[in-house]
Amino acid sequence: MRRYIPSSTALKCFEASVRHLSFTRAAQELHLTQSAVSRQIRNLEEFLSRDLFIRLNKRLVLTNTGAAYYKEIVPLLDCMENASLRMLHREDEKTTLTISALPTFASYWLMPKLAEFSKTHPQFQIKVRSLDDAAKFDPEAIDIILHYGGDHWPRAVSHHLLGESVVAVCSPAILEPLKGDELTPSNVLDFPLLHLTSRINAWPDWLAAHNLESDSLAGPAFAHFHMLLEAAKHGMGVAILPSIIAKQSLASGELVAPFSQALDTPHEYLLSYPADKADLEQVVTFRDWLLNKASVTK
Repeated sequence: MRRYIPSSTALKCFEASVRHLSFTRAAQELHLTQSAVSRQIRNLEEFLSRDLFIRLNKRLVLTNTGAAYYKEIVPLLDCMENASLRMLHREDEKTTLTISALPTFASYWLMPKLAEFSKTHPQFQIKVRSLDDAAKFDPEAIDIILHYGGDHWPRAVSHHLLGESVVAVCSPAILEPLKGDELTPSNVLDFPLLHLTSRINAWPDWLAAHNLESDSLAGPAFAHFHMLLEAAKHGMGVAILPSIIAKQSLASGELVAPFSQALDTPHEYLLSYPADKADLEQVVTFRDWLLNKASVTK
């Protein structure tokens, strides 16, 4: 059955002409000539057997019929445009690789490596999502998850990705009063201690590893590592950070680690994926590449 629908060109010309109330400006927007737009409007009026505009010398006036038609047509054009954009950006399930990762871990460890994978495997469309809450792991929507050890999911396959070491860091600016002094682990107690709310044992474990005790570990606490990192860089105190997160700032001199060497922890970072996706090409390819990358460059 033939649909009683005018041409899309005529509708686009009509919509632009209503917004501008000018065939000339509508033509400029649509990269057409003024006469082409005028002809499309005339064809549309003949198609509808209604006048949509009143032409008064060089001025256009929208008729009541034109206003009513515009009101109905614009939402339909918006729907058509949105549907086309969704289809244009639609991803092939066979080539999409969706990775969920801890935000700071992704920023400081994964991202510097991901460009290489994308370049060597252009057949995969990569999506990286933030893993803010392990409980939100959705095996239907995610192919690979990079997470901190201890969180496991039913019917998931997990691989050791990285061990963890931590280091006590601070801004060099707060050490100015002690300039020239040789610092030891006990000197951290001369400064405010910065905390991560999700790792309440970080300071007690660090102090115990250095045979130190403190009556009070009070200090500012932060919800995310990137906040803790910035607080340390801006001189708020001493923070304990995973080495992979502190590495860049230590190299640039924004942070220093004068109290001791990095300490290994019993914790690890894992690479996991749903068991029913274990044979997907994108999962296998990325898994093998990243595990190899982790073994070569920490």
